[in-house]
Amino acid sequence: MEFLIKPLANAHTVINKGMRFALKLLSLMMLLSLTACASKNCGNQPISLWADKSQLLEDIRILTSPEFEGRKTNTLGAEQSRQYLIKRFQELELTPWQDSFLVPFQYRSNFADKEGINVIGTIRAKNDSQRWRVITAHYDHLGKKGNKVFAGADDNASGVAAMLAIAEHWQSNGDDKVNLMLVATDAEESGLYGSYAVVEQLTAQPSMQIEMSINLDMVGHPSRPKSIYIEGERNLTEFNQLKYQLQDYNQLCVRESRSRMQNGSMVKIDWLRASDHYPFHKAGIPWLYLGVPTHKYYHTVEDTIETLDIGFLAAVTETAFELISVDKQQIAFQ
Repeated sequence: MEFLIKPLANAHTVINKGMRFALKLLSLMMLLSLTACASKNCGNQPISLWADKSQLLEDIRILTSPEFEGRKTNTLGAEQSRQYLIKRFQELELTPWQDSFLVPFQYRSNFADKEGINVIGTIRAKNDSQRWRVITAHYDHLGKKGNKVFAGADDNASGVAAMLAIAEHWQSNGDDKVNLMLVATDAEESGLYGSYAVVEQLTAQPSMQIEMSINLDMVGHPSRPKSIYIEGERNLTEFNQLKYQLQDYNQLCVRESRSRMQNGSMVKIDWLRASDHYPFHKAGIPWLYLGVPTHKYYHTVEDTIETLDIGFLAAVTETAFELISVDKQQIAFQ
């Protein structure tokens, strides 16, 4: 009897292993099929459904105009940028977070005390709520060097323009139970100081439930295929599924990591500390960062409006709106 039982037990084990292998194979085939479907949509010309391309262009055109002198912190160009942002905030019917749209902060750089000024507007929830989502996009850039103006079209007039478009769409399509805060940060280029300041101010308000932040920085000049890169995806519990849904939505490729070539070798960049999302990360606030890899126009005088892909920017804007609107259950709170 013992001799007969062992072969039967072995046969049962073989059958179970075969079934497990078949299930794994089926799961792999389904995943490959889903990926193939997403890849089929991804890489085409992105489409947009509601983003106003003419307004995106107009915002970037003004922010990159010679009169704004590259928007360097503590310059006349920065002041003109703020006045334009206040005008746009008022047109979009945003309300100040505090007493004014202008929220100054102090910071120390190069052994000197300095002042920056964030521009902050809000869209209050229609139903009284302490739930908040935050969008950041830095408006400062490198300024002038001699007669050369660093216009900063992609870095980061593109992110500011996208943030303004999201604000307009949120007014009629946002979550009634969520407050939205729009922060045009200053002094990002010199050390993320504007973002550190707003995070400090937010965390000093314990009644505010900051559910998530999204940082838009360089979102107008795609790599190939036309892809938007997202960092912080671990802050969403169902990111992989959402990623394919987003790609089906507007055919915009969604990637989760960036790299660049240097001397023929692929180099990984520390994107966690690269922009205004990092202070939110340090404070334990769930965050996402949308941007593109550094390109040949990055931090050069050639970063002008003519180099941008407005169709791509419009699609990124709509993708960012979907991400800032995710259900609270999808956010991986720390």
